[in-house]
Amino acid sequence: MNGTDEVLFKRAQKAIVNNELYLREDMSRKLLDKYVHIPKNKFANVFREHTGFAFPQYINSLRLERASKMLLEQPKHTIESIATDCGIPVAQTFYRVFREKYGMTPTEYRKKYMK
Repeated sequence: MNGTDEVLFKRAQKAIVNNELYLREDMSRKLLDKYVHIPKNKFANVFREHTGFAFPQYINSLRLERASKMLLEQPKHTIESIATDCGIPVAQTFYRVFREKYGMTPTEYRKKYMK
C-alpha cells in the first residue's frame, strides 16, 4: 500500500470508528464519502489491502466486535436487540455472520464467556 492509500484508510477508519458509522444500518460507501472522500477506483483496494477484507466484511467485523462485548456486558439485552444496536437488524444475518466469525452462536458465546 502506498502512503496516500494508507492515509486514506486511516482517515476512513477514524471516521468510521469515531462517528460509530459502523453501527448504522445504512452504512455504505456513499455515507462514508460524506466524511472522507476516497476515489471510487481506489475504494475497494484501500480496505482490502489494509484489512484483508472487502469494505462490507470490514464493517461487519467492527459490528461483531461490538456485539461480542455487548453480549457479555449487557446480559439482560436480547440477542436481537444487540444485533439491531450493532447495525445488523436482521437476526438471521446476525446469527450467520456471528457464527462465521466466532464458530458459535451468540447464545453459546454468551454462555461460554459470561463471568
